[in-house]
Order: sequence, then structure tokens, then C-alpha cells
Amino acid sequence: MSTIRYENLDVEYKMATGDSILDADLENGVEHTCDCGGNCACSTCKVTVISGAEFLSSQQEDEKDTLDAYGWNPDEYRLACQCIVEGEGRIVLNMPEPE
Repeated sequence: MSTIRYENLDVEYKMATGDSILDADLENGVEHTCDCGGNCACSTCKVTVISGAEFLSSQQEDEKDTLDAYGWNPDEYRLACQCIVEGEGRIVLNMPEPE
């Protein structure tokens, strides 16, 4: 099991590996905007990873391109719909304010 913690929301929950951060958030009652339904077509589900990036899937070109297209630095942000939890550990995130 992995632990997901949103530092700026004071929310924490446990999840199994294999799901995206977005799916796990929605299953655990975290209000997470996702205008495109989690299809890597918008940037509304962006998060910043404070720690635990080693437990997440690597960032692919589609994710980088989407972030860049909406003016977000791919080196600073991840799309929650594209972050698959692949390892067990503690992942600490921040969710930026909705635009």
C-alpha cells in the first residue's frame, strides 16, 4: 500500500499500486478537477510532487506536451491522471488552486 498526502489540503489516504493519482483521489473523496475526464487533454488535474516521485510512473511526452501547451512547466508539475502509483511508499503532493 502507498500513502497519498496532500500537504496543502491536509488530506491523507492509502491506496494500492496500479491506479492513477486522479482515480485514487476521486475514489477517496478528494475533490480534484479533471475537465477532460482524465484523458491527458487538459491541465486541470495538475499537481506538484513534493516527495515520493520515485513511486510514480515516469512522465511521458504526451503529459509533457499537455502541460507545456497550457503554460505549465513539465519540470514542476505532473498531471494526476498520468501519475500511476507503481511502488509502495509515501507520496506527498500539493494541489494548485483551480484556475
